[in-house]
Amino acid sequence: MLDLSATRSGSRNDIGTTTGRHLSLIHIADVVAAAAKPRFQMPFACNTHWRLDTYDSGHNPALDIVVKGNTGSSGKAVYPGYKGKVARTFWDRGAGNVIVVNHGGGWYTAYYHLKDKHDKYVQKGDSVTAKTRIGRIGATGSNGGGWAHLHYEQRYKTSGVPTEANRQPVHFNGKKYTGTGNTWKDVTSKNC
Repeated sequence: MLDLSATRSGSRNDIGTTTGRHLSLIHIADVVAAAAKPRFQMPFACNTHWRLDTYDSGHNPALDIVVKGNTGSSGKAVYPGYKGKVARTFWDRGAGNVIVVNHGGGWYTAYYHLKDKHDKYVQKGDSVTAKTRIGRIGATGSNGGGWAHLHYEQRYKTSGVPTEANRQPVHFNGKKYTGTGNTWKDVTSKNC
């Protein structure tokens, strides 16, 4: 049972309860949101294999994703991995072609460096399923590094469209992929 009567300054144990002090309303909202997080799948076709990287603390918890072994990711189809509605499509000098999808309950996903013009496959307001093509992996934008990859983020904000400041640890099929400097060399998409 959560104790709701003290301040945020109390220490927490691993399940979100306090030890001696109480949770703030902001933290309670975070706990509830985490419990309501959609069961996101990888943004790729079923049973395909991918490499995931978090890099440094400025990049984590976002992921850069390429085909396993980086044998050629350019042009591979990108899907939302969960139903939703397209919140934004735009060009950004650093991120290139970007799509942001609203999955409800304050949860969004963001897709950077897409190969084709940001509104080629979907436009703001379009409803999407987990398997609706929204774009293709590319290397657009000055932060793309000249190599084809998908920069992927899961974001949460209680009101309004979240930004990079609202990034959350990434989960695919219920498994968490986060932490500074981590690499997963072979993750199978279960977006089936």
